[in-house]
Amino acid sequence: MRVREFPVLGDEDERVVEAFAAGLDREAARVLAYLVGREDSDRFSGEAASRLAVRVGVDLGRGRVSDVLSTLTDRELITETTVESEAPGRPPKGWRADAGHDETLARVRALHSAALLDRAASVAATLGNDVDVDVGTPAPDRDAGVVDVGLNWEPNGLHAPLFAGAYADRGVDVTLSGRRGSHAALSAAADGDVDVGLTGAATFLRANADGHDVIPLALYYQRAMVVLYTTRETFGGPLRSVEDVRGRRVAMPDGSETGALGRLFLSQAGVVDDVTIVRADGEERAALLDGDADVATGVFTDPLELETDGHDVDSVLVADHFPVPGPAFVVRRETLRDRPHALRGFLEGAMAGWTAARLDPAAAVADLGDRSDESAAVERRKLEQALDRFAGSDDVEKNGWGWHSAETWQRLRIALKQADAL
Repeated sequence: MRVREFPVLGDEDERVVEAFAAGLDREAARVLAYLVGREDSDRFSGEAASRLAVRVGVDLGRGRVSDVLSTLTDRELITETTVESEAPGRPPKGWRADAGHDETLARVRALHSAALLDRAASVAATLGNDVDVDVGTPAPDRDAGVVDVGLNWEPNGLHAPLFAGAYADRGVDVTLSGRRGSHAALSAAADGDVDVGLTGAATFLRANADGHDVIPLALYYQRAMVVLYTTRETFGGPLRSVEDVRGRRVAMPDGSETGALGRLFLSQAGVVDDVTIVRADGEERAALLDGDADVATGVFTDPLELETDGHDVDSVLVADHFPVPGPAFVVRRETLRDRPHALRGFLEGAMAGWTAARLDPAAAVADLGDRSDESAAVERRKLEQALDRFAGSDDVEKNGWGWHSAETWQRLRIALKQADAL
């Protein structure tokens, strides 16, 4: 009786899987991590893995393993070869990683950055803003210059993955600066004051409808973070659903991301005509606490901060009821056309930061700069909740970080128009 030995992925390999998954289908990331692990090991280095070995090693079915191996081979991340066999006839197929961990990870990120630029051009065409982009293959020693990024608020825990990014390794010098809201970040990108703006999905679509020459490059988070929230003291009881808002006063800003998505939420729920809108631009929380409104619009961090202050808070998340994309990176059409290598370097560095933040949120928050222990703990809580609640989607599982579709943008544009929020 012969005994065959197969290595298997373990808990210690999840960090590698997570890194690869930023640019791949998650199951493909597992297979690639397995093959790279074999290549980096003393026992199995240089030895091709059979289809059975891969199936056992990653715990996937035969059909799915075959599909993934084909995809990874087509992307030139692994090589198809043969496995030594004592059986007569043609030797069975086998697969090996083309390189070790670091080089393979660099290839994954490079391939995904190119795919994101192609996706941006495709989405732009659907939204009526055609652009030709030559993704190309940047030279290993590329120097793509400076990429200025305007954030949608002052730097905080939600931005920590960007501050943890590895940009210099990809030939770009990235600067990150805060702006006072999504509209300000988008305007900075549209006016050429920054190369990349981080802005809300509704804010982008409003700009697109107004003829601004901006294009969504990638999604930073997959789901919108806008909420309706209140305190039990102000509301007189729990806020369980948007239906509970009927007959109430809702504080929301005019012309902002939270205002647009708040109105969309109320419209989609069929209650927009049964509430009184309180215009409280930038002072929604004060209107709530002062008793001038019963409910306020905001982002998910607003209820967290009120809870920290000792309030009993309830909130309802817009994205739980309507599929609204999260904050997106936007660029001018000419930036996508003329500086694809710089944008690829930014995206690859951001992918590295995204992975680092998922694996070690505390270290990512530390990259924001010196903060008190209490402040760092607050920002870490924001980041951890954001990663848990807003980072995942079917698109990310199948395609990697940042993915978006023209269909999602079109659906949101139609909904905003119907809600008179565009």
